[in-house]
Amino acid sequence: MQGLTLRAERAIEIIMENSDIDSENIDSENIDRENIDRGNIASGNIASGNIARGNIARQANKKLRRQRILDLAVHLIATDGIEGFTINRLAREAGVSTPTIHNLFGKKNDIIKELVSNLIQHMSGLTVQSPPIDPIENAKFFLGNMITEFEKNTDFFRVALMSTEQLGLFHPNLPNGLFQEAQKVAAPRKEWYESGLLLGNIEPSVIMKRVHNSNRLGRLDWASGYIDLNQMRQQVLQSILLAYASDASPEYHVRLCEEINSLNTP
Repeated sequence: MQGLTLRAERAIEIIMENSDIDSENIDSENIDRENIDRGNIASGNIASGNIARGNIARQANKKLRRQRILDLAVHLIATDGIEGFTINRLAREAGVSTPTIHNLFGKKNDIIKELVSNLIQHMSGLTVQSPPIDPIENAKFFLGNMITEFEKNTDFFRVALMSTEQLGLFHPNLPNGLFQEAQKVAAPRKEWYESGLLLGNIEPSVIMKRVHNSNRLGRLDWASGYIDLNQMRQQVLQSILLAYASDASPEYHVRLCEEINSLNTP
C-alpha cells in the first residue's frame, strides 16, 4: 500500500508540473492525500471482495466436483457391488488421483457411511410430513412417499440400502439414527386407539415391530433385485395391513380385509 501511495503522489507531481495550474495556490497535499486515501480504501475493498468471491467460487466448484464423484461412486457400487468397489477404480473413472479421493472423502468405508448418512436424511424427511389419520391411508402415504424417493435416484437407494444391511446399520443398538427413524414411521399412532380403530389388545410395540419388519424386508427384496417397486408396494402394504387387522375393531377389520384382498387383484 505504501508503494501504491508513492506512485500516486509521483503521478500527481508530474501532472502538476505539466499543467498551467499554480501549485502554490492549491493545497495539493491535503486534497490529493484525501483522494489517495479514498483510492487506497477502495482498492483494498475491491481486493478483499475479489478474494471473498474467489473463495466462494472455489468452495462451490469443490462441492460440485465432490458430488459428481459421489454420484459416480454410487454408479460403480450399483454395478460392481460393495466388495468390487475400490478407491483406485473410482479415481480412474473420475479422472483424478487416488490422493484426491482420499482428501475429498477419506477411505472406502467413509464413502459408504456418507451414503448411509444421506439415506438417514431422506428417511427423516418422510417423518416430518403430516400423514392422514386413517391407518390404511397412513400406510399408503408413507409407502407412496418412500417409493417416490426411490424412483428419483434408484441407484443411490439400492446402494445405500445394501450398504446398511451389509454393515448391520439397522441394528437397534447403534446410535446412527437409522433404526430410530424407521421406528417413527412404523409406530401406531395414539389417535388410532382413541378413535377405536385399533383396540389395544395387542401391544403397540408388537405392531410397530411387525410394521418395521415389513418395511425392511420389502426394501431389502427391492434393493437385492428380487422385486420391482410396484411389487414392493403391494408386498409391504399387505404385511402392514395384516398387522393392523390383528388388533382392529370389528368394523375396521372388515375394511382392512377388503383392502388386503384388493391388493391381490391383478
